Amino acid sequence: MSDQASRLRDMIQNKEFDSQKPFRIITVTSGKGGVGKSNFSANLSVALKNLGQKPIILDADFGLANIDLILGQRPTYSLAHLIEGGYGIKDIITYTPHDVPFISGGSGVREMLFLKDYQLDMIAEELSKLTFVADTLIIDTGAGINDTVIKFCEMADDVCLVITPDPSSITDAYALIKTFVRDLRLKPNFTAVVNRVDSQQEADAVYRKIAVTGKNFLGLDIKYGGCIPYDPQLVKAIKAQQPIQSVNANAPSSLGYTSVARKLLNMSDVAPQKESLKDKFRRILANKNS
Repeated sequence: MSDQASRLRDMIQNKEFDSQKPFRIITVTSGKGGVGKSNFSANLSVALKNLGQKPIILDADFGLANIDLILGQRPTYSLAHLIEGGYGIKDIITYTPHDVPFISGGSGVREMLFLKDYQLDMIAEELSKLTFVADTLIIDTGAGINDTVIKFCEMADDVCLVITPDPSSITDAYALIKTFVRDLRLKPNFTAVVNRVDSQQEADAVYRKIAVTGKNFLGLDIKYGGCIPYDPQLVKAIKAQQPIQSVNANAPSSLGYTSVARKLLNMSDVAPQKESLKDKFRRILANKNS
């Protein structure tokens, strides 16, 4: 893992990757807590890595961050250290045994809402350097609607909305979508993923509920990212603080994560950026009225 850390730091320092290449941002969110969102973010990232991508995770679930527990590596530094100054993006990346690095949000997630102009420039510049070590940024947000969730959904090329068959999860997911579309006048590129299902038929039924309601009442097309079956092996992996993708690639849940990852890769190619990644970060983080 130390070799991986040294290699990625050298990549940032020497700018070995093309900073103009397509860079996808996937924000993972949910209408309510307890739906397995963070575990989805971690395993989706490992699945993307296994498919040849270079993902990095931003743990933006303020107050309930647990990506470090799932990936089995405690962070030394967080986004807060970047905001405070004296640390660059290469310093705050945590490297894991699963070849999927992550950035701990710490208190920095909330502080990103109150950046001064000089901090905006610095943070945007540092975040844009992620293109030198990754091609996909997975942002694991908190559940529900708040200013940070709104901003990270605005940043995203795709917003993965994690839902379970629990009626309250479906209701809260629709409430989140409605807030974006009706109240905020925003239409993120939502992709529904149904978690903890007993069958494909159950997953399809849950998706139809959210998709039909979204189309009929909000005029919104919600894509289907697939489903993750309930899997006792996944439960054991969580307790062992390991992603199921690394424990058993053929477990039912692992196959589900791989299927979702493939769908996300095939759904849409990231178009050439109309603005630089730095300008995009700065514009959205500077928008105090989101």
